[in-house]
Amino acid sequence: MPQMHAWVAAILFSSFVVSASFVGGVGATTADTVTLTVKVVDQSGNGLGDAELSATWDGGEPVNRTTAGNGKAFLDVEEGADVTIRVDHPHYVRNQPYVVENASEQDVTIEVAREGQATVTVTDGSEAVDNAIVRMFHDGQPVVNARTADDGTFTTGDIEYGNYTLITFKEGHARNRTTLTVDGDVSQRMDIDQESVLVTFTVEDDHFDPPEAVRNANVTVQGIADVTTQGTGSVTVSVPVNDNYEVTVTKPGYESVTEQLRVRESDTALNATIQRTPAIDVRTDNSRVVVGEPVRVTVVDEYDNPVAGASVTVNGSDAGETDEEGVLSVPIERSGNVTVSAEADGREGNVTVEGVQPGGEDTPTQTATATPTDSPTETSTGVGPGFGVAVALVALLLGAVAARPRD
Repeated sequence: MPQMHAWVAAILFSSFVVSASFVGGVGATTADTVTLTVKVVDQSGNGLGDAELSATWDGGEPVNRTTAGNGKAFLDVEEGADVTIRVDHPHYVRNQPYVVENASEQDVTIEVAREGQATVTVTDGSEAVDNAIVRMFHDGQPVVNARTADDGTFTTGDIEYGNYTLITFKEGHARNRTTLTVDGDVSQRMDIDQESVLVTFTVEDDHFDPPEAVRNANVTVQGIADVTTQGTGSVTVSVPVNDNYEVTVTKPGYESVTEQLRVRESDTALNATIQRTPAIDVRTDNSRVVVGEPVRVTVVDEYDNPVAGASVTVNGSDAGETDEEGVLSVPIERSGNVTVSAEADGREGNVTVEGVQPGGEDTPTQTATATPTDSPTETSTGVGPGFGVAVALVALLLGAVAARPRD
């Protein structure tokens, strides 16, 4: 029996150790909690029962409670957490959730207000405006940010009684602002008008210091404008208000850029910078070179700056690299068109020169040989070479005249 008792005691002790370890493990990973004593009151300070509370914080499970008749409820939350408390009541509402920062044991009073609704109708003259923006602010805080339906109307959800700043507008339309008092279910009509402002676009090449104006650059505002900068690098156009636009700037020989433009209700400007498309240009001092003679090759970039270390080839054969001035002298060893190419940083360029033989002839010119023909035998007349036939005719005519009978 003593051995039996010792065995049972060992089992009980082991169970106790395991249980203690388990409890200790849970305790080690569970954050400390504190209790918030929350009271929900109306605008007169009276406690409100039946208010549903939901407390949330990062990393924690929501805690839900209902206030008692005195408006109070207890929320156990993580100590030090930033706790957001939302209130739902059958007749009262709060526009913004209540936030308790760095939670500790404390009393919290949350004020709510009577609930109401607002229906806003937006028109452009006599026509309803669909997809118009409706914004409402209460005590400087945003409460509503929505768009009207096809019939130009928008109805809020339950919001607090009180005075609101109401703003309506739409892309291309000016804003209309008023103060709206919500003291139940209220309605408000808002008229908005189409308007435009002037936007000045300026395009500069910031390769230079200071940047230089780029004339004849094309500025495109999709669906609105397609214009060209003038000598000052600027151009001004009319653009509808209250919208965001994508602006594309292009010019041949330059990299295109796209900028975002936000237009409100006053004249504005957009400055864009572009640079020339990276390229190299190969130039020679002469376009015709005597075979066997060298030609001076100059390699420059898109801004006419010399390109040092550019690899130069002549008809595909390596000829060397340019010096610090972007120059290399290469021989022309054949007649006809010769291609001189250069490559640097993935950019390529080439030029064609003509190799000519000494004396300016591309190839030896053959002397034309006349084809031999049989020459007729001239009749000697004693007058001289080249006149035989003519003199003979003259002699015959003279003879005929002499033989004519005289009257």
